Amino acid sequence: MKNKIALMLSALLLAGMLAGCGTKTADPAPDTPAPAEEVPSGAYSPDGSVIFEKDGLKVTTAGLDTDLTSIADIPIIWVDIENSGGEDVYLGVDNGSVNGFMTTVVLIEFYDEAVDGYIGGSSEFGVAVPAGEGVRRALGYYGADIPGVDPDTLAEMEFSFTTAEDEYSWRNYVSEPVVIRTGETMEDVDLSALGTVVIDDDRMTVVFGEQDYDDWFGPQFTVYVENKTDQWIGLYPESAEGDGISCDYMYGAAYIAPGKKAISDISFDGELRERRGVETLTLHYRYCEADSSEGLDLADPVALDPITVTYPPQVWGEYENGGLTFEVKPKYNDLVTVETPQNDPDGTLFTVSETASLEAGGYEGAGWLRSIARVGEDKLHEMLCYDMSGANVFAMDEDGNYYVKYYPTDVRFERATVEEMQRDQEQWTMLNEWADSAVDSFMKANGLESKSFSNTPVDMYLARAAWDRDVNAALSTTEYGPVGIAGVDGTPYAEQVMGGWFWEADIDEAPDGESVVLNFPDEGVRLDFFFAPGAYVRLDMGDHEELYESVLYDATVAPAEIMRGWYYAACEKAGVKGADASLNGFVGTWYEKIAGRGEIVISRSLAPGRANIVVRWPESASVVDTWEMTAKLEDGKLVYENGEWEVVEFDDAGNDWVKDSSYDESGYFDLDDTGDLNWHDDNAERGGDSVFIK
Repeated sequence: MKNKIALMLSALLLAGMLAGCGTKTADPAPDTPAPAEEVPSGAYSPDGSVIFEKDGLKVTTAGLDTDLTSIADIPIIWVDIENSGGEDVYLGVDNGSVNGFMTTVVLIEFYDEAVDGYIGGSSEFGVAVPAGEGVRRALGYYGADIPGVDPDTLAEMEFSFTTAEDEYSWRNYVSEPVVIRTGETMEDVDLSALGTVVIDDDRMTVVFGEQDYDDWFGPQFTVYVENKTDQWIGLYPESAEGDGISCDYMYGAAYIAPGKKAISDISFDGELRERRGVETLTLHYRYCEADSSEGLDLADPVALDPITVTYPPQVWGEYENGGLTFEVKPKYNDLVTVETPQNDPDGTLFTVSETASLEAGGYEGAGWLRSIARVGEDKLHEMLCYDMSGANVFAMDEDGNYYVKYYPTDVRFERATVEEMQRDQEQWTMLNEWADSAVDSFMKANGLESKSFSNTPVDMYLARAAWDRDVNAALSTTEYGPVGIAGVDGTPYAEQVMGGWFWEADIDEAPDGESVVLNFPDEGVRLDFFFAPGAYVRLDMGDHEELYESVLYDATVAPAEIMRGWYYAACEKAGVKGADASLNGFVGTWYEKIAGRGEIVISRSLAPGRANIVVRWPESASVVDTWEMTAKLEDGKLVYENGEWEVVEFDDAGNDWVKDSSYDESGYFDLDDTGDLNWHDDNAERGGDSVFIK
């Protein structure tokens, strides 16, 4: 899947579609090491070189960072970007290569500013530089896991800068190539050793590598191309036959600069996409040359002779247990052992181990990679009350069962000798990476819904408050004082708060102000859920305090608001508060008054004074607009921001795809004098001002 993402992202670059922006002022320069060796002439140094200067825009390299423990997990080159001109500029990169490979393999992009030498924030295709301001960014790249490419070594980065008025405008300038060399050794890659050579002439070398399978894109074929000419070349797959099945539409064009290499990831649409593998593939390419990458779009491609490549039979491992199926891709089938224990008391369905380690270790658990277990709700709640090291909830089914992925917390890699350990380390790493993707494939193949919980101390105390009957817990605010929560079903509240993410923060950042307190008096422990921005939770254990920051999947609602809903439920049960009737007039199913096509379903949120709203409005028999939002009751109106909107189209077979979407919808709902529901959507082109009745 990583390879497909890299291919799609690079295709966006080639189409000139820039996305994302950053406008923060440059931070102080991080500590960065000097280049490993003297940088050869004819290229820029990664430290202190002005690599771009035009119309007041200046880019200077500020150091090489090879710390592969960073979030980016790749070498990066820091750059300072200054805009002394009078116009805002959007700066991007294009026509990029890393270590001689084009960006169909390694997508060059900007990364956000450093924090203690690590990468923070979101990666970007480009960066917005306001007039008169400067920013610090890092030039990095997305390294694909493909044979022949070493993503951990950065020897040479080459690209062109592009400028545009903003992130949505077409670029108005493309610079000459910029080459930055770090002094690291760059070994040449022999493409012929990576697969079957199908073309090798004065123009190019084309090699078909391994076949793989993707859950979404079906069979995929890695194609390596080297451009031997002094012009850009384009290689376009026009049609194919796989085991006698024809395909007239596929993905995987390659665009290669003079003297560079590239990797294309061929995949298909239609019936060929539905196959589990192909043994004989015939591909029809069209080829063209041009003076620049833009010229490839104008050139007239000519047909090449058909290329036929054969692959060994694609033998899948298929295992069944408990009515579910676990599959092993052909590439890994001979390398792993899958066990299917029957009626396991812990609910284990499948256990996957590396066969070589299992045989060499001679003990139970040698070579263990992953296990998948199915547990009921009661068992899950029991597990969540305590530390779940080595276990993650990842899915649930329509019967309310949950699925847990277990993984070793120690290394189970075994071989008879040190030499064998060194030889097979890459295989062990590969199998561990595959094992996680196999869990995702298991979820998709069995029609399971993604579900996850974090397991911080905050999560564990929430779980105990909701599901451990022996725990004495109370909730409190200044509004009604403390109330016990025994007898109140805390499941929906705990699950929604635990369904987000908590991460530890600096205790000095703990805010003041209103909070909901979850107290465990018998244990001397309390949790303060603050309403202040940042959604902080303070864990006070008497002898020390910890602070956590959090976010729910619905980021418009703070965990403290959900906890207040739990508190109000306890107050109502205790008789110290009456039921809230403020949303009664809104709750229900509404239909568009004039034509009756649009439908709105409004239900109460767990957060007091908030409502969950879903709108479905068919444009036609095959196209449906859908809105989802959480609205807050303000002055008699249900006001929403950051609502989600999608346009979904269906084909004759019932398959659907998203045609358009937005995640910043805003507006409000109110009731008129007759009790009808009025929808005031800020984007009148979509929701408009419409009236709905029950």
